[in-house]
Amino acid sequence: MYTTALNTLISSLSLDYHLYADDTQLFFSFHPLSFDSSISHLQNVLQQLQISTWMTANLLTLNSSKTKFLLIGLKNQLAKIHNSSLDTSHTAQNLGFIFYEHLTFSDKMRSLSKACYYHIRQLLCIRPYLKARFVNCLYHCYLYRSLQA
Repeated sequence: MYTTALNTLISSLSLDYHLYADDTQLFFSFHPLSFDSSISHLQNVLQQLQISTWMTANLLTLNSSKTKFLLIGLKNQLAKIHNSSLDTSHTAQNLGFIFYEHLTFSDKMRSLSKACYYHIRQLLCIRPYLKARFVNCLYHCYLYRSLQA
């Protein structure tokens, strides 16, 4: 495939990666005390000639508007990192799954509760016009669909 050279390039830069049909994800782990040097390395790899040059040579572009930096760790680990030059995201989506910076699912639970509450309220509005058995069926359909999202 055309990404074989990209595999070699990324591996030579001491980064781990996942390649998808139209997406490339770079990742690595580091100790909070080595944050500055690790992030500088990643930014150099992205912004300098290595990956950008390869992409240009292969008629691809690095979409900086879709590029996200997600630092994942415990709250006390992330508190040790002080750097305002890096614009980090609190969440990132990977194959439909949302990763959160603290690996908690509080945002997911909040949106799930909100969606379930919305559907239950909608059912309450139309309940007088439907048979109880049908309302019960709709109720379970909405909840199962919300839980699978």
